[in-house]
Amino acid sequence: MKNNTYRKKIKKKYTAGIPGHVLDADYFYYDTAPYEHQELAIVCGGYEKCASDFDINRNNYPYCFIKYTVKGKGMLEIKNKILPLKPGVLTGFESGTAHHYKADPKDPMEHIFITFVGNRAGSLFRKSALAKRHCLEAANPEDVLKICRRILDTGLQKPAFSQEICCSYLRILLLERAVSVPNISPHVSISMSTYRKCKRYIDSNFSSILNPSEVAEQCGINVRYLASLFKRYGLLSPSQYIQRLKLNKAANLLLTTDLKIKEIAEQVGYFDPYHFSKNFKHFHGRWPNHYRLEHMRNEIA
Repeated sequence: MKNNTYRKKIKKKYTAGIPGHVLDADYFYYDTAPYEHQELAIVCGGYEKCASDFDINRNNYPYCFIKYTVKGKGMLEIKNKILPLKPGVLTGFESGTAHHYKADPKDPMEHIFITFVGNRAGSLFRKSALAKRHCLEAANPEDVLKICRRILDTGLQKPAFSQEICCSYLRILLLERAVSVPNISPHVSISMSTYRKCKRYIDSNFSSILNPSEVAEQCGINVRYLASLFKRYGLLSPSQYIQRLKLNKAANLLLTTDLKIKEIAEQVGYFDPYHFSKNFKHFHGRWPNHYRLEHMRNEIA
């Protein structure tokens, strides 16, 4: 009850304190200090139904900022560009960026916004392409809106772990922009594109892959070039990457099926059970049968 009263006071202050800018609004706040060393932390966020004369012009801003247009129209002027706002458009900028938001007087926008800080904030922003483009039109606007509303609702309701929940949604929102927005990385090199192609092939077929030369052949390159791509862009060699996927799948099969060790080995492309068991122990720290029995004991306990 006290929290609702406080929210009403804040809402009244912002809707009545700046006449003509906002017709309706709701805001939430977290106790995030500007210079705390955190990976990602939301400072505040909210919903605003803008008036026809909504006009925000700042020379600087201390936080990373994103705004999703839900209804109506407007514009963002940033770095000598004028970017149109309409439903389905996500805009934003990193801290310290001058910007100018203005509503279309005939059809002023409604939006949800989030401000945040953290050691990973800049990295997430750059991956999303908002750091460079500042404006992205969502290919799946309903999905983006759902995430924004979840952040807003969680921030307003403040359940247990609400800051952590909101930050998780924020990570998803920004990282999904990196893969769902068309042409988000127009200057990806040929080598990076080839690496991603090879990695996708491994991810889809690792169980049946016997050695990296199969991957190279399927992707139209030689095995030395495949190794150089993984050395340049990945943390593991092709063989290590394939083996880790196999052994993690094997561990899951041990815990979720009654298959024999030999059968599990065959399902992940090992036709020598001893070789499989030796590799499994090296990676997981237990022989396959011990791994299974230990888990069963823990479940019973």
